[in-house]
Amino acid sequence: MMDIFNDEDDFLHSNPKDKFFEIADNANSDVVRYELEQIFDQFIAMENILEEKFGEEFLREIHNFIYGRADMETLRTGFYMDKMSIILSKSE
Repeated sequence: MMDIFNDEDDFLHSNPKDKFFEIADNANSDVVRYELEQIFDQFIAMENILEEKFGEEFLREIHNFIYGRADMETLRTGFYMDKMSIILSKSE
């Protein structure tokens, strides 16, 4: 089992994206692969749903969401934290 909490200060002060990739590099590769496949499947589904709803303008809607949300960094951090916890819990 990985011990990411060896240095609590490092974990608490690190960038969630960097910590996610550190965990992904060290976790069970089958678990990481499965979680990435889930992310890709969800992305493909969402992209198709948005294209059906917004037509060719869906890319602009995505762009507006990413760059128009004041809380985008919080959403991104939450996403990385969620995926880290899933990978860690399945890698035990």
